[in-house]
Amino acid sequence: MSGFAKQLEAIDLAEAKLKAKRFRTLEKALRSDSPEDMLKASQVVNAIQNKGKAEDPKAFFIDPLQFNANLGYKDKAFSLTYATLKRMSKTPIINSIIKTRKNQIADFAEPQENKYSTGFVIHKKHKNGVEQKMTEADKKIAFAITDFLMKGGNVSQWGYDDFDTFIRKIVEDSLVYDQMTFEVIRNRRGKVESFLATDASTFRIADSYYDKDYENAFFSRNGAPVWQNTADFGPMVKGYYPAYVQIYQQAKVNEFYPWELCFGVRNPSTSIHANGYGCSELEDLINVVTSMLWGDEYNRKFFSQGSAPKGLLRIKGVNNEAALQQFKQQWQSMITGVMQGWKTPVVEADVDWIDLQKNNRDMEYSSWMEYLIKIACAIYSIDPTEIGWDISRGSGNSGLFEGSQAERLQHSKDKGLYPLLKFIQRKLNKYIVEQINPDFEFVFMGLNGMTISEELEMDIKKLNSFQTVNEIREKYELEPLEGGDMPENSTFVQAKNQAEQRAQQQMMNQQIMGGGDGEFDEEGYVAEADPFAAYEDESDEAEKAHYKESFIKAFDNFLKQEEEYERI
Repeated sequence: MSGFAKQLEAIDLAEAKLKAKRFRTLEKALRSDSPEDMLKASQVVNAIQNKGKAEDPKAFFIDPLQFNANLGYKDKAFSLTYATLKRMSKTPIINSIIKTRKNQIADFAEPQENKYSTGFVIHKKHKNGVEQKMTEADKKIAFAITDFLMKGGNVSQWGYDDFDTFIRKIVEDSLVYDQMTFEVIRNRRGKVESFLATDASTFRIADSYYDKDYENAFFSRNGAPVWQNTADFGPMVKGYYPAYVQIYQQAKVNEFYPWELCFGVRNPSTSIHANGYGCSELEDLINVVTSMLWGDEYNRKFFSQGSAPKGLLRIKGVNNEAALQQFKQQWQSMITGVMQGWKTPVVEADVDWIDLQKNNRDMEYSSWMEYLIKIACAIYSIDPTEIGWDISRGSGNSGLFEGSQAERLQHSKDKGLYPLLKFIQRKLNKYIVEQINPDFEFVFMGLNGMTISEELEMDIKKLNSFQTVNEIREKYELEPLEGGDMPENSTFVQAKNQAEQRAQQQMMNQQIMGGGDGEFDEEGYVAEADPFAAYEDESDEAEKAHYKESFIKAFDNFLKQEEEYERI
């Protein structure tokens, strides 16, 4: 071995010893009582874990230069505050929409009793779209997860909210703010212990969530704050800084890592000015809600400040107060009381009636309010009939509101209810169920479920097309029937009967012909037998090869004789 080779070998050995010493020191630092040693050790571990990971994206996702008086987090970039959105949600029509959706989704907050009812189930994840069979051990795990969800975690009966209350809370926040939040509480080992709904209006996305955007050279040169130097965030854990903060009285009071808080947004945007927040339906309905409030206020003043009179009586030819008072008494006596109702007064005076009623204005107001209600329902993807509003009086229904009532209601569920259920389902799986057991999933059932009568009708159609009686009986766990393995398809039955008739006719013809072994054609006549069939033996391949070789030799001799004949 040359000198350089020996030197390289010595260097490799020294590097190995140094690496071993480094890991021993790191292990001691992690078990040290010194906070400085533990912090430094955790930073080294995070660096090791992040080594070899893919590079961070180059694009930025927020506007670091956007004005924000509260350092440490990015606020929602909109003109409406959370308090304003909350007040808007209390207007009668919007409140009715939100309550209807809450009640509809709450129907799914119970374990499914049977396949015809609404609810949820816990089962094993499908593999390649194929449902996995549940063993007895799997069923026990599913039952434990179900019980965990129904109680709100491993808590006492009088602990946190039950699942129904939890669902109602997060649905309301999502429909009001487009911001659904709930905290996932873990023990020291990182195991999920409980979960509870939180006030979504108090949570913001931390600057540390988009730390790479603040490191962009362009923004740094143009005055963007460097959050690591201006905000006091917790240490990096598992490669993450706290992603969310809770704000109270314009001050940061709590920090949450990504796995500690679900921050669900239904209407996300790629706009850097959105700062990672969604857009609530109420933000799109600000003009509609304002018009509703104006209309309600207008009608309210009708009763609070007095209504306008139906009309005026203008009396001609009365020049003194005594005569006027006499006419008033006469007029009141003729129209006062039940018995005088709907009678036409007759007076001895020159009187003009000035009508002050504007019925066409009332009709315009009603149409305007109906239009506003339809717009609000369209934005929330809900049919007006679901909130008790009759639109049958309107004309020219289109879009969401066309078709029969059943079609409109089904369309409303497809457009509004089911996407909301799917959104909640994904969040519950990600933050709760998969954290308990990644092989299982939470699924809302009965979204498009059939009733018993509908399923029976479908079974009859299958029976008349491609399924057998025994296949359908097997689905209902019933014993098979003798002769029930044939579909009740009329075409199949007819073809089978014709085949049986032809077979019977062939047997009869055989008997008539003396029981010969000849085969029968489609018309029922005996087919002519091959006279050479008796001399063929397809099973004797060697003999076939012998005859083939003999033929070739004979043919060669024939050709040679022909050549000799031509030469002569």
